[in-house]
Amino acid sequence: MKTRQLIEHLVATLDDKRLSRSERRALHAVMDEHPVDAQALLEIQAAVFDAAAEAMHDPRDRDVLRWVESCLAALRAHDKPKATDHHPRAWFGPDDPLASLLASQLEAARRSIDAAVFTITDDSITETLITAHKRGIAVRIISDDDKAGDRGSDIWRLQRAGIAVRTDHAPTWMHHKFAVIDGATLLNGSYNWTRAGARDNHENFLATADPTLVRHYADAFERLWAEFDTNT
Repeated sequence: MKTRQLIEHLVATLDDKRLSRSERRALHAVMDEHPVDAQALLEIQAAVFDAAAEAMHDPRDRDVLRWVESCLAALRAHDKPKATDHHPRAWFGPDDPLASLLASQLEAARRSIDAAVFTITDDSITETLITAHKRGIAVRIISDDDKAGDRGSDIWRLQRAGIAVRTDHAPTWMHHKFAVIDGATLLNGSYNWTRAGARDNHENFLATADPTLVRHYADAFERLWAEFDTNT
C-alpha cells in the first residue's frame, strides 16, 4: 500500500472521531506487510494533523493541535538520524501536505537554516522559522525585494523577530526556492512558502543529503548573502 493510500485509510477513520481497535489492528497489519520508512511516517503524520485541523471549527482547538504537532516534531528532531542515513525524498502538491512536510524539515534543524525563497506568506512556516530562531538556530533568509513588500508577505515580520534577512534590489527576480539545513540537508523545488503554494498549486519540493548538491547550494547561498550585503 502506497503512502497516499495509507493516508486515505487513516483519514477515513475520522468520520466517527475514533480509531477503533479493529482499525488499529488493520493498520498495523498493512504496515507489517508494506513497511514505510521514517520520512514516509512523517508525511503520514503531517497529513493526519492537517485532516484533524480541518475537522475543527474552533481556531483555538487548532492551535492546541499545532502545539502537539510542534512538540512531537521537536522530540523527533532530538533523535534525528545522521545526514548520511537520510534518503532523498520528493513530494508533489496539492496531493502531498507540503507546508507540514516543510515545517517538519525546518523543525529538525539543530544549528542553522539558510533559505533563499522568492516569497513567504504562509504564517505557519513563518512561525516555524521564528520558533527555530528563538531556540537558538541561526536562521538567515534571502528573498525578493518586490515580493517582500507585497500584502501578506512575512519577510519583514521575520526581520522584526530578529532573523537575519537580505533582499535583492534589482528589476529582476530573486526567484530561488531552496533551503540548506545544518549545512547537511538541501530542500529545493518549485514550491513557494505560501498557503496557495501548499494547498492549491501543482508544486514540488525535495529533500536530499547528497553532499555535492548540498555544497553547491550552500555556496550559492553564501554568494547571494554577500552580494546583497548592502541591501538590508
